[in-house]
Amino acid sequence: MARLLVPLFILAIVAVLIGVAIGGWEKRMGQAAIQVTDDAYIRAEITRLSSQVAGQVQRIEISDFQQVKAGDVLVQIDPRDFKTQVAQAEATVNGARAALLNLENQIALQRATISQVEAQQVAATARELQSRQERERQEALLRTTFGTQQKVEQVVAQHEAAQADLKASAAAVQVQRRQLDVLSGNREQRAAEVAADEALLEAAKLRLSYTWIVAPTDGVVSERQVQRGDYVTIGSSLISVVPLPDVYIVANYKETQLTRVLPGQHVDISVDTFPGETFRGHVERISPASGSQFSLLPPDNATGNFTKVVQRIPVRIRLDVDDVARAKLRPGMSVTSRIDTVTPATDIAGR
Repeated sequence: MARLLVPLFILAIVAVLIGVAIGGWEKRMGQAAIQVTDDAYIRAEITRLSSQVAGQVQRIEISDFQQVKAGDVLVQIDPRDFKTQVAQAEATVNGARAALLNLENQIALQRATISQVEAQQVAATARELQSRQERERQEALLRTTFGTQQKVEQVVAQHEAAQADLKASAAAVQVQRRQLDVLSGNREQRAAEVAADEALLEAAKLRLSYTWIVAPTDGVVSERQVQRGDYVTIGSSLISVVPLPDVYIVANYKETQLTRVLPGQHVDISVDTFPGETFRGHVERISPASGSQFSLLPPDNATGNFTKVVQRIPVRIRLDVDDVARAKLRPGMSVTSRIDTVTPATDIAGR
């Protein structure tokens, strides 16, 4: 039994020593002047273009890996159905606008009618006043020897008729004003219908514009994912645009290597495709979290057995090279990056 315990004890001591050595190495590695990793790749802001409408691919204006400019038409989906929708929407808008214009003409005519009946009301008021005054005068004369009953009866009838005319004209004014209110309400409804139809027209025009898939930026297109005659649905992937030569590097450094890494520090880059050639750059930004934190299921070490794993944190590196050198680089190429943590970042920025 004792013979068996001795080898196990020795193995345990060796394991502890190896762990201590590895921990010390990791700690010293973070203090190194040059931090190196080959877990680094060239990246670019690749735009993946998808169809926003369903239809048949009518034309493809580019070939695979072709250089394009922003605004160039890449793919055209058959626009005929969408042009018909635009024409229908335009006809609906024109009809709604005509109805609104007709209603506004009715409102203008109604206002003129109101002015006319108001004038008639003013005239009726004047006639009523005149007939009332004449009635009062004749009734006063009747109380003397100068008036006659026949004359009084005549002016009384005239006054009552004038009163009836005044009431009728006042009622006519009220009726015409209410009619104007109705027309004004209808105008608001018609105006809302015009606005809604115009919005539908703009939506139809927007869908029509989606039949032309254009390059969002200068660059090089990828391999086409559709061919002429293919039927695509909303969301179908069509093609990608790589904004060459606008590329950068993402280097995944161990967390223990970032002790002295700061934005602005100089970086030497070796690209596997071009052995013996060195590209210059500088640290642009450091990721706010390790790569594992952005995974679909981030690690949870709160329960169960725990095994410590050194995490890697992405570092974005900007290339400080001319367009000729940059044009040789392609997203996805493997590189080795060496960050100079000794030279002050301010000196790098001033170069």
